[in-house]
Amino acid sequence: MDENDSVSLGTILKLKSLSLPCCIFFTSTYLLVGMPSLAVISHICLVVYVLVEWPHLTRLPRLLLVACLVAILLLPFSSISSLSVLFVAMNSATWFATFLGAISFLREAATQSPLVFRCGEVIMNQSPSKRYATLSAGAFMIGTLLNLGVIHLLGGMVRQANTIEAAAGSESVQALRNRRMFSAMTRGFASTSLGSPLTMTLALILLLVPRVEWQVVVPLGMVAMILMHLVGWLLDRQSAQPLSGVQITLKPSLPGAGLALMKFIGLVFSIFIAAISVETLLSISLPLAIVLVSPLSAFVWIIVQNHREGFTDAILSSAGRIWHGAGKQFGNIRTEIVVLGASGLLGTVLAKLLPTTAFAELLESIGLKGAPVALLVMVLMSILPQFGFNPVLVATLILSSMEQPELFGLSPTLLALAVMAGWSLAISSSPVATTVIVAGRMAGVSPKELGWGWNGKFALVAGALLSCWLILLSKLSI
Repeated sequence: MDENDSVSLGTILKLKSLSLPCCIFFTSTYLLVGMPSLAVISHICLVVYVLVEWPHLTRLPRLLLVACLVAILLLPFSSISSLSVLFVAMNSATWFATFLGAISFLREAATQSPLVFRCGEVIMNQSPSKRYATLSAGAFMIGTLLNLGVIHLLGGMVRQANTIEAAAGSESVQALRNRRMFSAMTRGFASTSLGSPLTMTLALILLLVPRVEWQVVVPLGMVAMILMHLVGWLLDRQSAQPLSGVQITLKPSLPGAGLALMKFIGLVFSIFIAAISVETLLSISLPLAIVLVSPLSAFVWIIVQNHREGFTDAILSSAGRIWHGAGKQFGNIRTEIVVLGASGLLGTVLAKLLPTTAFAELLESIGLKGAPVALLVMVLMSILPQFGFNPVLVATLILSSMEQPELFGLSPTLLALAVMAGWSLAISSSPVATTVIVAGRMAGVSPKELGWGWNGKFALVAGALLSCWLILLSKLSI
């Protein structure tokens, strides 16, 4: 490699390390002070990030970017104000990049945390009767911070633990355990869209329907999450009956297991409390507060991991780890950022072309108003992703077209819950969902087998139960 090549490589690495943090900074500052020029700078930073990452992108994100470019080029031929729509659409894209980028700091801290790995060991070392509940709950809990990384963490542990020796020499038991554990993980992780306030799902809803109150939606979403976990547990018990007589030897109980889990729960709770405090203090939205809190929380968490080095050295080594790892950290989430950002941009542009009142009148003309509309939203959110439509794109189209939910006989809360429920069902069962693709690869089965074969019945039963939950809330005028 000659000197010019070295300079070019160094420039690319610097752009990769700095473009996304700059996008996060300028987007956050714009949302705090409201200067449009800051938003434009954040748009430029995101474009630079995408250009730098383009050679490393796979087919799907590239196709989405091409679709965005086509939509933008067609804007001048529409009757709407193309520049204002483009500004709003780019704001949507940079917001997704900002939220995911900020949360990635927590993921980076979690990937090397002994506490996270310890919790994974505790979750894995359970009897068959408890394993589904602990795996699904653990996937939800750890997935709150690790996001998709929880599938890699727990999935790797499953593959190490689920040996033919551990299954008492029975291949059928080994296969059943594989199915039960990976089903539990994907279902548990999918439930974060309902029960976690730190997800993109809630951030998108609060962005597009600001009148939604997270203090109301999150507790109701947690109830729905519990219903999903209950359905999954019952179906798991049913699938386990044919081989219930086989005895599996467990490792001895891990000392301090309960304390490790309590520490992790306390960690997640403390980050959430910090976000609520910033939200109250600055009078900003909860997602923006999460963006502001996450990098600092991650920094403190890494310092604690390095506490044996002494306070000053721990600070310096932690800062060095974040600085030197930024390029890899932001490169690892390129697909998520491009797919979600492009979906948000494309959904915003398409939604602006749809007349909201006409959509409401169309639904009312066929007799859909109130709870039936909420059920339709949940069905669309769960069905369309089965055919390759990203949940962000579907949710953006729906929420942008229904930003006045009262026109459809819905409360903002019911609309939000319908989107959250459908989103959870989609990412647990869609063969093209990243969750299912990654889990299927680790489980040694096709995405269709895992999504439709293993989780299809779960999605149908859970969907029916969640429909009843939405109807009940509608009856209660929530």
